[in-house]
Amino acid sequence: MQGLNVTENGIRYLWECFSYYTGSCAYFMLYAAAVIYISIAGTKREKEIFIPCSVFLLLTVYNPVAPMVLDHFFDVNSEYYRFFWIAPVIVLVPYLFSKLIVTRTDMKQMIVVSLLIAAICLVSGKYVYADGIKWAQNIYKMPPELIEVSEKIHEDSGVEYPKAFLEYEYNMQMRQYDPKMLLTIDREDYLYAVSNPSYSREMLEDDTHPQYVLLAALVRFQDIDKESFLNALETTKTGYVVVSRDNPRIDYLKEAGLSIAGETQNHLIFKYDLKEPYEFELVDYSVVY
Repeated sequence: MQGLNVTENGIRYLWECFSYYTGSCAYFMLYAAAVIYISIAGTKREKEIFIPCSVFLLLTVYNPVAPMVLDHFFDVNSEYYRFFWIAPVIVLVPYLFSKLIVTRTDMKQMIVVSLLIAAICLVSGKYVYADGIKWAQNIYKMPPELIEVSEKIHEDSGVEYPKAFLEYEYNMQMRQYDPKMLLTIDREDYLYAVSNPSYSREMLEDDTHPQYVLLAALVRFQDIDKESFLNALETTKTGYVVVSRDNPRIDYLKEAGLSIAGETQNHLIFKYDLKEPYEFELVDYSVVY
């Protein structure tokens, strides 16, 4: 997960992952309690369905050693939490809660059990409005300034699908808001950039990944010569670079020859004039071969 590293946390990574993703880890505790209940008081069929997969998960996903082993073969730092969505965990707790309610023969018992389960859910979670009610500022539920940035780029570009380099938060939000804004950096490359100290010389000299040069210059603030930076913009067909006004690389961008195409309250929109104009075309998937 973002900010967590298997190498640094070692055997504690699994628990840190739980804490980061589930807060109090209460849902996992409810799952463990449900497994114990099924193993003691469950029917034969319930045990056949839930116990084997629970044992398997305990030996794999919920084994503190598992992330360390997997990390030797795959980069699981930013993906391991997805294992927590595995169906048996999501299904068992609500299944057991439902069973405890509907198997009551008396209405009063059903009400009491329902209230107890509701209380457990409330106490084990975080109240959705604990931090106050945050009203959306627009129907897109996006920062108004991000929408303004998108509009300014489209107005200036003259093409249907302009391509831009944005800082991390805007990059993640823009891909949800504007499908016609091509992003130079994908999610995985950005996650690597924000969680690692620097790019090696071998990575920067890798012609198949010119985006590394842009990330090194604008995210890790490494010393990248301007010619290499401009070549990376040209190779990736990046026409715009959007940075916040307090970004330390603003002078670097100006010295590299980029011009300011637009401004918002907190951001500057730099434009790079591509030597060869880039016109993106959507693949026509309506044609079936």
